[in-house]
Amino acid sequence: MSLYPIELFYQSIQNEQYFKIGSFKKPTGTEGGLVASFVYPLDHTELMKLPALFVEIDHVKVPYCIEHSITTEAKTIIRLALIRSKTEAYALRNLPLFLPLALKPKWTKAALPYSLVDGLVQEVVVGPLGIIQAIYCVRDQYMMAVNHHGKELLIPYGKPFLVNIDEVTQQVTVQLPEGYLEAML
Repeated sequence: MSLYPIELFYQSIQNEQYFKIGSFKKPTGTEGGLVASFVYPLDHTELMKLPALFVEIDHVKVPYCIEHSITTEAKTIIRLALIRSKTEAYALRNLPLFLPLALKPKWTKAALPYSLVDGLVQEVVVGPLGIIQAIYCVRDQYMMAVNHHGKELLIPYGKPFLVNIDEVTQQVTVQLPEGYLEAML
């Protein structure tokens, strides 16, 4: 039984209030299971509290009820109602997943980078670089798009670039390699 009312999901569709939670990667097994990748940490118990996930198909958010999920250290496998075969699951491969905006986690250090949008980026030597405008995921590598003097500066989210995340002030401290700033602008 889900913890959240299905009405919350229908209202978010009508008001277009949702956020990206991840995407399906590939089908697994013969009964329509899909490997899911999440940008916010979600475990099995949290997934089973949700009545549905929105799958974006041709720019339309379609709710799919979660029938079963298995979470291991390496991956999360989800079975959706109405998806009964590997062939049907292939139609959902590489499609983004969304949840109602009301369920979005707060800006935290533990959350993956999508929660960092609107945070200030500081470089250890240079000082303030700008505000994070967007987060891109390129081949499973997250990139922070920072508005640096009217130009988009891309900074990888991870070691060795990421030094610290301050939850209270919503600031991200990075250390850029020598010449990085000049090369990227």
